[in-house]
Amino acid sequence: MSDMNPTESDGQQPLVVFSSNGIECKAFEENLTRLGYASDYALAGGVTEAIDWVKSHTVPPLLFVDIDDEASPFEMLAELSAICGPVCSIVPFGSKQSVDLYRALLANGMFDYLAKPVPLDMLANTIQGAEKGAREESLTGRTIAVTGASGGVGVTLVSVGLAKLLSEKRHLMTSLVDFDRKNGVAALMLGHQGEAGLAGALNADNIDTRLLRRSIGKAAERLYLVAQQPDFYAEEFADSTKVLELGGSLCRMFNQVVWDLPAAKPHGSLDVLLHAQTRIIVTDFTVTDARNTLRLLKELGDETSGQRILLVHNDARHAGKSVITQKAFEDFVGRQVDVLLPHVGVKMNASLLEGKVSFDACPELVTPLLKLADLACGRPPEAEQGKPVGIVKRIVDLLKPNKNPTLKFKRD
Repeated sequence: MSDMNPTESDGQQPLVVFSSNGIECKAFEENLTRLGYASDYALAGGVTEAIDWVKSHTVPPLLFVDIDDEASPFEMLAELSAICGPVCSIVPFGSKQSVDLYRALLANGMFDYLAKPVPLDMLANTIQGAEKGAREESLTGRTIAVTGASGGVGVTLVSVGLAKLLSEKRHLMTSLVDFDRKNGVAALMLGHQGEAGLAGALNADNIDTRLLRRSIGKAAERLYLVAQQPDFYAEEFADSTKVLELGGSLCRMFNQVVWDLPAAKPHGSLDVLLHAQTRIIVTDFTVTDARNTLRLLKELGDETSGQRILLVHNDARHAGKSVITQKAFEDFVGRQVDVLLPHVGVKMNASLLEGKVSFDACPELVTPLLKLADLACGRPPEAEQGKPVGIVKRIVDLLKPNKNPTLKFKRD
């Protein structure tokens, strides 16, 4: 963060968030804390509650407000804007993803519009844009960088699992970059043969998106692979500028770009970690991994710039017999482990002998990996969302108060 001080100045709060969903409000509290703001800047309610609050408080420079439950959002936002005046930038957010809605809100004086779920990096970008007085231009896609505290902790399994679930279960256009240029096995796990565009992109004078699209491998309907043929004698050096250029190109092509970064940290991998919106460290409960994790956390810094850090314990080597306890590990590194993955080594290896990776052989891995996928994308894990599904959801939607059946939005 730059100019906007996270602490109150002259009794004025730098920003306030109104969210009508309890779980989403809690997520905003956690994200504001990560960005260095007080969690009590996140309040329950929508536009109506924001109007009542502004009438009795100093108007903040920035106001986020949930419009999902508003029958007439434009009228209510106009009233809120009139009370706040020009000193306040208002950012509505909601579940509708429509270019027409976005343009209409901007035309009516809103600073920006955010579609739910609002990930940490998007929240940070919007706050920074408000500080500068202009909306932050960002790439379409997001980068999820996965690395290990040491070799053999299952970074590739986690990366491949994330990419598969994001594309299959969350229906997102996803690419997976296997940055292990000497011993990469992501292609084997996805059943892809041959080159997949990585070597060509890193050796090209200029990365042409059209050429890149033709050279990368298609592993499934929404999943693409960027890799190269494993070569133990391959030159590991990679120009960091070229690596970041590749990452930017992929973010213009895909919703989520997952990087499988070896624990050995070949040239360019640290640059990806430092620029990624989500950084995932896969580790085991050993003294060595605890020390390496702490070192990595110090290199990556905190989350105040909007880049999420997630710790994942993968029981890849000890089959439930950790060398140190989880509490001892967390006390040493100074933060909690976000996701615990079970030991599935024997079953996963048996599955890979039959072909590409399949989670049918180890379904117990799917739930924690889906939780990790949701955390990486900035949305509450499905099990915590508490939303009714199927026919129950449709009935609840029909009975929902302030529902306007004539107002329809289309997903662009």
